Amino acid sequence: MAEAGAPAPQGFQGSPAAARRRVRALDAFIDLVLEGHLPPTVEQVAERAGISKATFFRYFESLKAMRYDAGARMLERFPLLHVENPGQGPLRERIERFVSLRVELWEKVHLLAQLQRSRVLQDPYAARMVDRVRETMVDQVRDHFAPELRERSAAQRDDVALLIAMTTSVESWEQFRKTHGRSPLQTRRAWMQVIEALLGTST
Repeated sequence: MAEAGAPAPQGFQGSPAAARRRVRALDAFIDLVLEGHLPPTVEQVAERAGISKATFFRYFESLKAMRYDAGARMLERFPLLHVENPGQGPLRERIERFVSLRVELWEKVHLLAQLQRSRVLQDPYAARMVDRVRETMVDQVRDHFAPELRERSAAQRDDVALLIAMTTSVESWEQFRKTHGRSPLQTRRAWMQVIEALLGTST
């Protein structure tokens, strides 16, 4: 996993080696969460990253701050958050590509999303990260389905973009996959049907 990303928080001072250790700690946190440690402790993160607790607290003012930075690192680590060639290609192909990316993304990172959402009432860092991901998802819908949305009024564009983003959200994934026991294939099929209906297409 590349360590070039994950910019240091504002005011962070350190050498290139320190910056690499900091990214290692962020990746350790993410990996521990994806393995089911909800949430990891400072000790677990430090051990996985190969740093001391004292070093951990030189890079992060608190565990809460580190969780927020880890959320930002997640956006870099998982390119599935990004839709390639948005708005290009036949609509049916774009819907299939978009839905497949979303299902694959949540299959991989739903535990991290769950951890972030579990903290939003007590932790403004987590709340900001959750809002950031949701805003990103809506923006991507607008870009990817821009040819169809342009034909709607401004209010309709907003409504349809939000509905598509909600349909393909991690909360929707949890209901399909966990609550109702639907397979990834069944989830993709249902999401595609909803998007096709919202955009006024037919299968």
